[in-house]
Amino acid sequence: MTQTVLVTGSSSGLGRRTAQKFLAEGWNVVATMRDPAQWSGEQSDRLLVQALDVRDEASVTAAVAAATERFGGLDVVVNNAGMGLFSVFEATPQTVIEEVFDTNVYGPMRLIRAALPVFERQGGGRIVNVTSSSATVPNPMQAAYGASKAALTTFSEALAYEVAGLNVQVKVVEPGFVATTGFFAATSKRFESIPAPEAYLPFIQKQIAAFDVQPPAGYFATEDDVAATVLAAATDQTGLSRFRVGGDTLDGAHARRQSDAEYDAWRNTRFAAN
Repeated sequence: MTQTVLVTGSSSGLGRRTAQKFLAEGWNVVATMRDPAQWSGEQSDRLLVQALDVRDEASVTAAVAAATERFGGLDVVVNNAGMGLFSVFEATPQTVIEEVFDTNVYGPMRLIRAALPVFERQGGGRIVNVTSSSATVPNPMQAAYGASKAALTTFSEALAYEVAGLNVQVKVVEPGFVATTGFFAATSKRFESIPAPEAYLPFIQKQIAAFDVQPPAGYFATEDDVAATVLAAATDQTGLSRFRVGGDTLDGAHARRQSDAEYDAWRNTRFAAN
């Protein structure tokens, strides 16, 4: 029987590529986004393009209902929709920070809460939460974003044990920087609209300059790499709970496994002001 996956944030970037990957692998795909008119991928009898705003509980509930009505069930939900934020914390309005958490943390929680009764009726299912390497190694000027992704990671690990008895598995996919996605490029406009205090400018310029350093070819993950990893998490039979993708993600995870002193020394070479 053909399996069904629901992917949030499918209008562009990682979400669209992930939806296309599952479709190419023969799945029924519910590609969700706030405005279905933004879908620019192929059409298929196995594809439902559905409105879903992760910040609106009624919209989430309606999307899950539409998915089960169209395909008769739901096997996997992929929480990909997210909001980036590149700004100095001191200058960032609280309302913006709350928007980040509403999208990156409470949004996935809403979808999971709506999907769990479906999984229970079917006898099982799978949740794949896309977080970020910032959950493992927080980056300056991404404090709120990293905190939101760390919260989603922690939530995922705890939830996995709660729902295991329902035959529901929870997986985390942790990408690093994806050069082709435009995710932070799009949200950098928000940074421009949040002027930083002058005292921060030398540090900001130093961090921005670090982005100009070109790593070895293939170091950063591509959208295709992340989409393939999400599919691997959705179909995994090994019991692995976290799937890291990208050289920067793997390097950060290795550094984090060192002693606290070694990790601090590594972190200081990357982020220290002087």
